[in-house]
Amino acid sequence: MNVLQNLTTFYNQLPPESTYRNVCQGILEHMGEAAEGTIYDLAELTNSSRTTVWRMVQKMGYKSFSDFHHELKRAVRQYDYYNRILPQEECVSTEIIKESLLRQVMKAYESMRDQTDTKALEQIAFEMSQADKVHFYTPIHSSSICSLQQNLAMSGKETDYFCLMPEMLEGTKALTDKSIVFVNTIDHVETMDLSEVFDNIKEHGAKILGITNHKSKYKEYIDCEILSESADGVAQGMIMFDTYFYMLSEIYRMKYIG
Repeated sequence: MNVLQNLTTFYNQLPPESTYRNVCQGILEHMGEAAEGTIYDLAELTNSSRTTVWRMVQKMGYKSFSDFHHELKRAVRQYDYYNRILPQEECVSTEIIKESLLRQVMKAYESMRDQTDTKALEQIAFEMSQADKVHFYTPIHSSSICSLQQNLAMSGKETDYFCLMPEMLEGTKALTDKSIVFVNTIDHVETMDLSEVFDNIKEHGAKILGITNHKSKYKEYIDCEILSESADGVAQGMIMFDTYFYMLSEIYRMKYIG
C-alpha cells in the first residue's frame, strides 16, 4: 500500500461529517502544497489542528508524521510512476491507450486459461467451507472479493475485508488456527512494511493464501500461492486478480450454497 492508496482508501471509508475526511480531502486536492509543508502547514491547509493531522496519520498506520510526509513527497515528485496503469510511452494517444489495454486483457485471458488449476480452486473453496473465519487483506477494495464475501456470508461464514494496515493488525486478533487469510501485498520500495501483520497471522495459526513473486520478502509466510505476480502489466494483473476471485466465488456458491 502506497501513500496515495492509503489516503484514498481512508477518505472513501469515512462518513461525510468526519474531520479526518476533510483532512484527507484537503491533502488530496492540494498534494503539491502538502508535500512541501510541515504538520502545521497541513493543519492550516486543511482547516484542522496539528493533533487532528497527527491522529489521522496514525490511523493510516504510519509511526510518525515524518514517515508519512516522506512518502507523500516522494509520491508527488514521482507521480509519473505512481498510479499508472500503462507505461508513460504507451499514453501518447487515445488509440494507443485503447490498444495497449486490450492487449493486456487478451494476455490476462491467455494466462488464466493456461495456468488456472480448477482442482486447486475447488480445494480452496472446500477449505473456506470448513474455516471459522475468512479474511481478505489487500491494498484496495475489489468487487470480486465483495462478491465472494456475499456468498461466504450466505453460508454463515464470518468474513472481513481490510485495506489499511492498522485495520489488518486489529483484524488478526480474531484469527484462529481454523481461519483463512487471503493476502495481496504489492511489495515495492514505496509500500508499507507489513511484516508485523504476517507475524500476527502466523502467531494465531491461520492459513495464508497469497499473491506474491519470487523476490518478495513475504514469500516465506505464504502457505499457498494462489497467483504469481508475473503479469506483463498492471491492468493484466488486476484483471487476473478479479477473474480469480470471481471464479472462486461462483465455485463456492455452486458447491456450498446451491
